Amino acid sequence: MNPTVGDLAEQWEAAGARTVSAQHGHGDEQPADHWTKLKLGALIVAEVQSGRWSTVAALLRLGAVESWAQVDDALGMRGSVAHAGFHAWINQQRDLWQCTGTGLTPAEAETLLALAKTVT
Repeated sequence: MNPTVGDLAEQWEAAGARTVSAQHGHGDEQPADHWTKLKLGALIVAEVQSGRWSTVAALLRLGAVESWAQVDDALGMRGSVAHAGFHAWINQQRDLWQCTGTGLTPAEAETLLALAKTVT
């Protein structure tokens, strides 16, 4: 069973707490704790970001996106990065469908591209 984001966050926090404690004279500072924080931090970010484009797709289907600037802001991006990233995700999902039968069907991809065009 894969650990949840919560599990990873607990482990990341524990490694950080051990580091801070050691830096304040309570035990020896361990390089492994710093490596653990880096590794777990990257895993947490990857897991959290993995569903961002499908979430944007859901918001578009719900008519809840007012602008791409709104999406950029929510994702902490600048300019039209979210719009370009979403289009790239649609293309990847459509390619995935053609290769594996999972992802977005061509019809679903076209629907999302049309919805994306309605947002300024």
